[in-house]
Amino acid sequence: MSKITAIVASPRKNGNCVAIVDKMAETAKAAGNEVEIFYLNQIDAKGCQACMGCKKTGKCVRKDGLTPVLDAVAASDSVILATPDYFGQAVGQYRLFEDRMYGFVRGDFTCSLNPGKKLAIVVTSGSGAGADNIEATMKGVMANFFKFETVGSIIFSEAKSGPAKDNAEIMAAAEELAKKL
Repeated sequence: MSKITAIVASPRKNGNCVAIVDKMAETAKAAGNEVEIFYLNQIDAKGCQACMGCKKTGKCVRKDGLTPVLDAVAASDSVILATPDYFGQAVGQYRLFEDRMYGFVRGDFTCSLNPGKKLAIVVTSGSGAGADNIEATMKGVMANFFKFETVGSIIFSEAKSGPAKDNAEIMAAAEELAKKL
C-alpha cells in the first residue's frame, strides 16, 4: 500500500482534470492505496515570499492553506499533478503551488524530500496547443529539483474528443496510469 497525493489545479469543480484524477484515485483506492486529493482553487494561499526560512528548516515556513498540501507531498510515495492549459501555460493555482515547492530546496540546492517519489502528470486543454510544453516543464522541474520519477502522463484535449468523463479511452489510460503509482 502506498500513500498518493493528488493535486488538482483546475478552477473547475467538474472539469476534465477532476474527471481524470477522480478515475485515477478510484483505481488506486481499489488497489488498497491511500489517496488524498487537494483542490488548489479552494485553498487560501500566497506564493513564495522569498523569505529563505526554508533554507534553515528544509520546508516552507509559511503557514497557510498550502501547508497541508506540502506536508502531504513530503509524506507521499506518489504524487499526481493535474493542471489545465491556459494560454500555453499551467494555471496560476499550479504555479503558486510549484513556487512554494521551493521550500524543499536546501541552500546548497539539494532537495530535502526523499528521492524517487513517483509522479503522474495530467494536463488538459481546450485546444491542446500548449499542453506538451506544460507537461515537459512539469516533468523537468519535478525530476531535476525534487528527484521525482515520472511514471507517465495524460495529455487531453477536449476539442478533439469531448469531455474526458465521456471518453472511454482516456478513462482507461487514467486507470492504467494509476496502477503505476
